[in-house]
Amino acid sequence: MSKNRFDPKPLDELAGNWSDKLHGYMQKAQGIAELQQPLHNALGPVLSKKCRVANYQNGTLYVEAASATLATRLNYLKMEILSSFRAAGLHDCCQIKIGTNPEAQQRLTPQQNQVKTPETSYNGRQMSAQTAGDLMALAEHAPAGLKEKLLRLAKHGGQKK
Repeated sequence: MSKNRFDPKPLDELAGNWSDKLHGYMQKAQGIAELQQPLHNALGPVLSKKCRVANYQNGTLYVEAASATLATRLNYLKMEILSSFRAAGLHDCCQIKIGTNPEAQQRLTPQQNQVKTPETSYNGRQMSAQTAGDLMALAEHAPAGLKEKLLRLAKHGGQKK
């Protein structure tokens, strides 16, 4: 059987042929990815989905949170995070810095390449006939611009999806 030249190759095999700097970046990225597990252990499944380890350098752990609210909550949990990392073998970890990055949430959640169609975005709710009637009654006494919009909305009450 012949070898398929289009088979994917492991990154280690490719990076060995490239510069040492790129290989160093790859090692650093793998090390940071391994640090995500102690963070998950300290925060639990809900909070750990919304933050990630951004860097570890000179005994300082940098954590990236998806929002300022979450960063504030993580600041209250710094001692638990520090204890978890020390228990995982990072005894020289002495400081935790928490920053916010709104793009962190996009990197943390896997992207789904789905285009929403009306069928997939429909949530099953239907307007009742009573609500449509209430909207029509409200539209009778509304100004012209609002009246047009309320009547258009009331028409959805009679449609079946």
